[in-house]
Amino acid sequence: MAWLVFSVAWGIAAILLAFTLPALWDVIRDNRAWVEVWPNRIVWASALRGGDRSDIDHVRIDRRFDGGMKITLVHVGGAHTRLPPDIAPPVDVFQTALKDAGIVAQRHPFSPF
Repeated sequence: MAWLVFSVAWGIAAILLAFTLPALWDVIRDNRAWVEVWPNRIVWASALRGGDRSDIDHVRIDRRFDGGMKITLVHVGGAHTRLPPDIAPPVDVFQTALKDAGIVAQRHPFSPF
């Protein structure tokens, strides 16, 4: 009976460990996400992708219902690029940087998606 309990405990521990492996992999790789705001240009990079856009009409900053921020770059032609969720600078600092760079920022209090 003790062998069965010990075996089940190791099985539960293995399942819990499996859920922590992606976080552990991020810590080992030391992924960094950043965004730079230049006059009429935004450059960013995250763990999976990066970008550089200079045809920006305005930046839309939405607060989602879960409290996170969604940052969307709206281009001159109407197309848009959404910054990855792991790039979430402090909003007040980001808006100030956008204003100093001459990029219009629209802030919306809540957006469901």
